[in-house]
Amino acid sequence: MPVEISPDPLPAFRFRVEKGRKILSQVTEVSGLALDTRVPTLPQPERKDGDHPACPGVVLKRGVTQNTEFWDWFTETQKNPTHRQNLRIVIMDAEGRDAISWTLVNAYPVRWSGPELRADISAVAFESLELYYDRITRHSAGRHQTELSALPSNAGTS
Repeated sequence: MPVEISPDPLPAFRFRVEKGRKILSQVTEVSGLALDTRVPTLPQPERKDGDHPACPGVVLKRGVTQNTEFWDWFTETQKNPTHRQNLRIVIMDAEGRDAISWTLVNAYPVRWSGPELRADISAVAFESLELYYDRITRHSAGRHQTELSALPSNAGTS
């Protein structure tokens, strides 16, 4: 029986982020999930990066706690630059079922940012982690999976 597809937009606040098979806790924001078309620079036929979509870094943001997942992943990648993991971003429907997901294949952190601390305001301290990845797949409930190879927007530039 085919899955019924709702015409209603999905809520942006019902999501989770998974690294491998583990949910990253307390992620409050995901930004930069995008692909851009690269126009090849001519005449440079040996340059291959124009054959793939370009992707800006995806940024995960969350409130600072005693949890060190972001920090640990970043420092682990600094020690072992070939360490990559798949990251899955899932949007859920109003009933809490998975509706759409994107998998960032071979994701790796390229930047960790700590909180802005100011004594003159009362606000939550946030940290963020920027990730690059090799390719992205999109999966919708009841539909086929779409895959694109991707390069970070600064890849191939000097």
